[in-house]
Amino acid sequence: MEKTPLHLAVRFGHRNIVAEICSRQQSLLWQTNLDRDTPLHVAAKAGHFSLVSFLVEKILSSSYRGIVNGRDRGTETLRMTNIGDNTVLHEALRNCHPRVAELLVKVDSKLACFVNSAGESPLYLAARDGMVDIVNLMLVTSCYSAHCGPGGLTALHAAVAQRHLDIMEVLLVAKPELIRETDHHGRTPLYYAASSGDHRTVRRLLEYDFSMAYMSDRDGQSPLHVAAHNGHTNVIEEIIQLCPDSGELLDLKGRNALHIAILSEKVNVVKYMLEIAELEGLINQADSDGNTPYHLAAMKRKTWIMRYLMWDERVDRRSKDNIEHQPINGEKVPQGTTQEETDCKTQSYRQMGRTLLMVAVLIATVTFAAAFTMPGGYNNNLGPNQGFALLLSSKQLRWFIISDSVAMTCSITAACIIFWGAVVAKETYVYYFASAMVLTYIAIISTAIAFTSGLIAVMPDQPFIYTMSYITGQVFHVNTFLFLLQVVRIFSLPEASKFLIYLLCKLKTKCMR
Repeated sequence: MEKTPLHLAVRFGHRNIVAEICSRQQSLLWQTNLDRDTPLHVAAKAGHFSLVSFLVEKILSSSYRGIVNGRDRGTETLRMTNIGDNTVLHEALRNCHPRVAELLVKVDSKLACFVNSAGESPLYLAARDGMVDIVNLMLVTSCYSAHCGPGGLTALHAAVAQRHLDIMEVLLVAKPELIRETDHHGRTPLYYAASSGDHRTVRRLLEYDFSMAYMSDRDGQSPLHVAAHNGHTNVIEEIIQLCPDSGELLDLKGRNALHIAILSEKVNVVKYMLEIAELEGLINQADSDGNTPYHLAAMKRKTWIMRYLMWDERVDRRSKDNIEHQPINGEKVPQGTTQEETDCKTQSYRQMGRTLLMVAVLIATVTFAAAFTMPGGYNNNLGPNQGFALLLSSKQLRWFIISDSVAMTCSITAACIIFWGAVVAKETYVYYFASAMVLTYIAIISTAIAFTSGLIAVMPDQPFIYTMSYITGQVFHVNTFLFLLQVVRIFSLPEASKFLIYLLCKLKTKCMR
């Protein structure tokens, strides 16, 4: 039937009208509307505590209660469900009315045992919304209270997913079996904690039962896998500290956590895993298709990750997958012809590196000498300014000194990089060469700036000097364009920058150790 006058009065909170209607027609207390809501359902939804208390008192009163066909009419009315199989307790919790929920649990603790059509129990709803007092009350008053949620979730899943640590602790004490229960996807509460990146919850769950780290879902994904997939290095650290061998777990495709981190492009996780001794066995481990982490990085063209793996000496860059393919210089290509070509290319880079080393040393020598041969000469007269540059106050002289210093610094650094790459690098020599080439070019440009600045400083009033400087600048613009084209053919500038950043990070890591 449609809404009764009692439904309308309850909805708008008119207590006097509700009392008058109940005194004249008590049968309306169990009448339902089109949604099968009783007046008590409506009051619980709206959160009218005084009306809920009044209606409960009326329902349980001696004049209303009675045994009808062997059943208690008052208790039966309290436990009536609507079209969604929600009891009045469900409605109070779903609409976040803890005072109403507390009253209902105290009146009838069995209300905590009902589950609605969505699979939600009152305990699940209270845990999801952080109502710790209601959770405590239901666990104390009803030992057999339902704890399930939609999709096979439990109240502990909800507390963990919403990061309600106090409720999690209460549930672990009252219902310790919940820690091992899984949802319809086979995922434990620890899985959800690892997925959200809540490392404190992960630590607490593992301290309670460390075996949870070894439980995988239906896809074979363990908590370590999902933490790697979502980029949570703090969670990985907690799991490895308490369960160091959990890194050996594989999913249904034979992939470990490092494989997953690479496929999900989590550079921070890959970098972190390469630094953990307990996960060293994952570095060259192959999946069901024979692909190592290095293979996957090359196939998916994960540039940053691929470089980190190439620069790690433990990575086997000559390993092959199940169809005899191996990655060479970041490309996964057939085994047949690549190795000789790669060695030949590396050798050509080394020959160019020797020429570049000579250029860098020559620039360093010239700029070093120029620093002590100032344009305009020095003051040879006796006095306090003896030995000072004559053009000390000239702005162009300052530009000369700055550009000369930059040129010498870059050329010396380039020479050191080439020498360092020739000693320590094998297959990665190209990155040292590209970085040194960029620095050498900066040194050449700076040398040109020093040259033009020196000319303008000694002959500031000669118009042809400015014309020569302009022509020199245009020539170097053309040279810059041609140089960049050549660099792109060898190695992109972002890649060279990444390599320099990697070297700094690696140096920092060694210093910290």
